[in-house]
Amino acid sequence: MRAGTQLIAVGLTCCALIGTACKATPRAKPLPTTPIETGAGTVQEMRRTLEGRWTLVALEMTAADGRQAKQIDATGSLSADSFGNLTIEFRLSEAGQEALKAVGVTSPNPVISTSGRVAIDVQQHSITYVAPDAASRAFDPGLAAKRANPFALERTRYYTFDPQGILTLVTRHDDGREAAKSQWRKGS
Repeated sequence: MRAGTQLIAVGLTCCALIGTACKATPRAKPLPTTPIETGAGTVQEMRRTLEGRWTLVALEMTAADGRQAKQIDATGSLSADSFGNLTIEFRLSEAGQEALKAVGVTSPNPVISTSGRVAIDVQQHSITYVAPDAASRAFDPGLAAKRANPFALERTRYYTFDPQGILTLVTRHDDGREAAKSQWRKGS
């Protein structure tokens, strides 16, 4: 063989040996992990409880200055899945829109909708929408201003369940007082 051909043959043999030597193999030891908690009072239990479709039973609003709109004329749906996605939709009648206007909340259309992935805090009984880029966001004054709307995606929702299975979601004003309160019944 010629020297150039021998060099190519040696190079190809080395590549084949290196390729074989670097072949992926199963890890001898499993990675250390802990099981996901699934019992009472866990995020997983709360996700299972929320999972499904819910129908609006009642909607109320309290303005920051204390003005109240009780029994707002609206229909609504809430749907949650096992992956932490939550969609809430309110469909307001004309009377419902007027009731909100009376307490200083205006909606450009009769449908108010929030949708996205949520984080559930079972100790605080809260649900917070999480933006996909939340970790990389700096303080945004425009985003902070959006929180003035009690229905805003940026508002934390606090949840309770009554013995009859009614889910109550409440958003709060910055001073901690109740802003929007909605009650939901799970559909079949």
